[in-house]
Amino acid sequence: MSITPTESLFQLVGKVALVTGAARGIGEGIARRLADAGARIVATDINADGINALARELGEGVLPIAADLTQSEDRARLVRDARAHFGGIDILINNAGLRDWYTWETLDEAHWDKFMDVNLRAPFFLSQAVAKDMIDRNVPGSIVNIVSTAAAQPVRWKVDYNAAKAGLAQMTRSLAKELGPHMIRVNAVGPGGTRTPGGSGSIPDSFAPDELRKMGADWRERMALPIDLMEPDDIARAVRFMASDAARSITGQILYVDGGFLVG
Repeated sequence: MSITPTESLFQLVGKVALVTGAARGIGEGIARRLADAGARIVATDINADGINALARELGEGVLPIAADLTQSEDRARLVRDARAHFGGIDILINNAGLRDWYTWETLDEAHWDKFMDVNLRAPFFLSQAVAKDMIDRNVPGSIVNIVSTAAAQPVRWKVDYNAAKAGLAQMTRSLAKELGPHMIRVNAVGPGGTRTPGGSGSIPDSFAPDELRKMGADWRERMALPIDLMEPDDIARAVRFMASDAARSITGQILYVDGGFLVG
């Protein structure tokens, strides 16, 4: 029995990946890692300067498109421009998201709606648009949603974020069932604490320092591995696996990259 060489299983040559939130942090790391694997990248973010800088650095294999993913016309434009420029999307990475801190008493409807729009509603409707295009082109595909350990273990002062990420995790499983007959796999990667700009959100001064120190100590005590924070490329490596043929039989799953936090 012959087997596919291991190295080729992880290659993405000939694939086109749409990466959201690609201007910095985890999204930038994912774009770099997938490009390193041979994929052409459609890099999108509301921060045009960030994705333009990434495109200048990585070269003509990156198409930067500034977009607000909460707007249906911007989502449609991403799919349309990717098809015109590269022939269509094979891999979708739903990474863009908001992180911030609110006590349950101060969280208002406007902030709740904004968090749900960016962290849950936009990923679904972008997945819908991309999957329809994949089916129209009769090609297999892979969707990878970036959730969080907060989907399984809520974080204090982030009720809205916890709820949105738990919803995204369940959406991942639901879409895996719906899109499986079309050979479109849907999985998620769940980062733990990651060293990124805004990775933990901006902590308001109103939170007591003692509470914050205790939260940090509790986090480190629960980590199974003796590391402090994940790096963006730790997350990107897991995404590359899920997007590649090495994971061809995997769908509806969440791969947590958290240093063992959830087993602590």
